[in-house]
Order: sequence, then structure tokens, then C-alpha cells
Amino acid sequence: MRSRPHFNQKLFLSGFAAVSVLSLAACVQAGPPAGRGMPEEAREQIHTLFDNHTKFQRKVTKTEDGYVAVTESDDKKLVKALQTHVAQMSKRLESGLMVRRWDPAFEEYVNHYDEMEHQFEKTDKGVRMTVKGRTEEAAKIARNHASVISAFLAHGWEEHDKTHATVAK
Repeated sequence: MRSRPHFNQKLFLSGFAAVSVLSLAACVQAGPPAGRGMPEEAREQIHTLFDNHTKFQRKVTKTEDGYVAVTESDDKKLVKALQTHVAQMSKRLESGLMVRRWDPAFEEYVNHYDEMEHQFEKTDKGVRMTVKGRTEEAAKIARNHASVISAFLAHGWEEHDKTHATVAK
């Protein structure tokens, strides 16, 4: 007489639950991951900027090798939040850390960051960022980044949840 393999219901159900959760997580990647890897202080600054995106003025001048962007507000608290945010992101990028890993345009920007010169200056009402690409491709990526940031200020959270196209060859 052949013995039947022992069926362990608890083991089966726990394995089924684990596979179900992993499958669901893989399928439900709607929008950005919730704040992974970003320090709380940095996340707070970003949220403040998105919450108040209509209170900023931004002028981008595209140059042959990159761009110059001036972003300002009449609200002193928002000026401080913007200046803090740009300093935080500059430090993060200079140390080789990723930003918005799930967004192709940001991944491209981070991957080419060392091919660009970044000059960040505080103004009385915000910041002036001058970015120059050392190659034609890096300049194109820099200008794309400026466009994405302008879209953030124009559309706020609606734009935050989108991914953005790359421009490199």
C-alpha cells in the first residue's frame, strides 16, 4: 500500500500567503514608492514644495551646454524650504545617492551627474541653479532635468506621481 505524502495545511497556507503578497506587490507598482531611502527632513521639505507649488515663480534659460534656472517665492518660509531642499539634494547627489529611482529621467540624471558642473546660489527670494554639461549628452540630460522640475512647479503632486522620459541616446 502506497503512503500518501503528508499534507501540512499551515505550511501550505503560509507559503501561499507569502507568494500572494509578493505577487501583489510586484503587480501594484502604481506611482512612486512611499518615501524609500529619503531622510524624513528631506521628505518634509519636498512635501512643502509640492504642497505650495503655485507660490513659486521659475524662469529657465536653456544654454548651449545646459541651463540657468531661477526659482523664487515671496513667502519667506517657502524660500527657506526651497534653499534647504536644493542644498539637501545637491549633497545627496554629490555623495552618489539615488533620487527618485523609479523615475527614468532622474535615474538618467543621477547616472550622468558627474558629467555636469552644478553651481547653486541662494537669492533673496530663492535659488539660482546653473548646470553645465561637459558633453553634449550631459547638457541634454541637464536641460531635461530642468524641464521636469519646471513641470513639478507647474502641476504639483499630479506631476510628482508621473515618470519622465530619458533623453540620452
